[in-house]
Amino acid sequence: MKKNLLVFFVLLCQFSAFAQNQYLVVFKDKANSTYAVSNPKQFLSERSIQRRAKQKIAITERDLPPNVSYLAEISKTGAKILYKSRWLNAALVQTDAATLNKILQLPFVKGLEGAGDIRNARTNVVLESSAPRNKFGIEEGDLFDNGLSATQLAMLGADKMHQKGFRGEGMLIGVLDSGFLNADKLSFFKDLFAEKRVVGTYDFVASELNVYNDHSHGTNVLSCMAAYESGRIVGTAYKASYLLLRTEDTSSETKREEANWLFGAEMADSVGVDVINTSLGYTTFDNPAQNYKYSDLNGDYALATRAADWAAQAGILVVASAGNEGDDSWKYIGTPADADSIIAVGAVGSNRVVAGFSSYGPSGDGRIKPELAAQGFGTLLGTPNNVTSYGNGTSYASPLLAGFATGFWQAFPELTNMQVRDYLIRSASQYENPDDRIGFGIPDFEKASEIAELDKFIANLKKQGKDVVVFPNPANSQTDPMKVWVLKDDAGTNFDYKLVDMTGKTIWSLTTTDKNIILPTKIDYWQTNYILKVTSENLNFTTKVARN
Repeated sequence: MKKNLLVFFVLLCQFSAFAQNQYLVVFKDKANSTYAVSNPKQFLSERSIQRRAKQKIAITERDLPPNVSYLAEISKTGAKILYKSRWLNAALVQTDAATLNKILQLPFVKGLEGAGDIRNARTNVVLESSAPRNKFGIEEGDLFDNGLSATQLAMLGADKMHQKGFRGEGMLIGVLDSGFLNADKLSFFKDLFAEKRVVGTYDFVASELNVYNDHSHGTNVLSCMAAYESGRIVGTAYKASYLLLRTEDTSSETKREEANWLFGAEMADSVGVDVINTSLGYTTFDNPAQNYKYSDLNGDYALATRAADWAAQAGILVVASAGNEGDDSWKYIGTPADADSIIAVGAVGSNRVVAGFSSYGPSGDGRIKPELAAQGFGTLLGTPNNVTSYGNGTSYASPLLAGFATGFWQAFPELTNMQVRDYLIRSASQYENPDDRIGFGIPDFEKASEIAELDKFIANLKKQGKDVVVFPNPANSQTDPMKVWVLKDDAGTNFDYKLVDMTGKTIWSLTTTDKNIILPTKIDYWQTNYILKVTSENLNFTTKVARN
């Protein structure tokens, strides 16, 4: 019996280890904590508290750090505590198997994250290398206002967003990546550092503040958002502030990277970021026994997925690359792209056609994934050598969209993170017919703004007690859609819409359960003025409508 228990324990350590001799120990509760939700300044910045308050998000027990007495008891065993997690209520410890066994016997320890299921995420992070600068036949002399960034900006309407003055001012973006090599020395980041808009850095791999001496991928990613060098390269949120976090260790593929992602997201939350961009994706570990199955990507299973949703629940807009496995045997998205409260981003080329490498959806539980797309094939980016180059990957589509979303949120600061997500989706190019490659399609700033403004207009009319809204009225031409909204909550379930001419003759009618309709446009009888009648069980509304 003892021999069997020993074998089981060895297997448990093998499958739940996050790296060599490192384990994520989960606690049972936060009982008798020295922290309190009534005093969030103990563990959250004022900016983080205000982000929650603005979105009417309560601070809960999940936001509290782990119990300090539990951590002290673990330290007494001789184990080294590397990092702590508020949301998971856990600590990453480094220790040997014998000491781990003692820790697991402590009365307040629930167990190990990942124990009991050998499918716990092997990470396979695809970090795109930059293509030669002249790969697409474009020389550096062909620059104009937004430089060679013009196409990727215009695709989203980010150029018009910038013209309206929304470039990320006052917004804070957290970037979780593999390192930001030389970012503090590059000319296209000159304004970013001169204006002190990098508010903080941390390397969760090396446990140090310096993130500028490691991998280049984060530098490439950051340039899609933060770069600004007139006539050369322009990011989508080049006036935003940034928190730069290294969570990915490119020298190995262990579940430690997912734990780092959790720690990074929690730091971003506590600092008060508005948006997180992560151009990382996890599907497999070095140990094949820990690989994910497609069915595991269901929005609830993977650690990074849960962390991304916890960040979203704290009011952060999380934007993640969908993955680059579209043309290999895996094919599908990874984690955290499968999280249900974030935006996963697929890649298209400058011609708006989906890139073959862009990972497929749906999620393991059948949800539309990715939600949106941006240019990720032939994307202009900056490199650690201070030159501009081209790269392929959803890694670059994601930050383009994250910066774009940041500017849109700046334009509508009263929105919640989930409302921002909703408006971008509703503005997208194939909203009515989403697919498993780019989801709802490519969002557009002007269209998203129009939808948001219209919703605001309708909400104000509803507050004024209006039962029905017709907009625009009058319409400018025979082709403009004239929309009708029934705002009365208890109007009923069956609606009769009629257009009546000045003689009382009904020239058009519709019976439906829809409270929102579009009046017909391309018909012969539209001239100038008509009467619209809307009736239902509890509604009898009449108004004059016109087309000029």
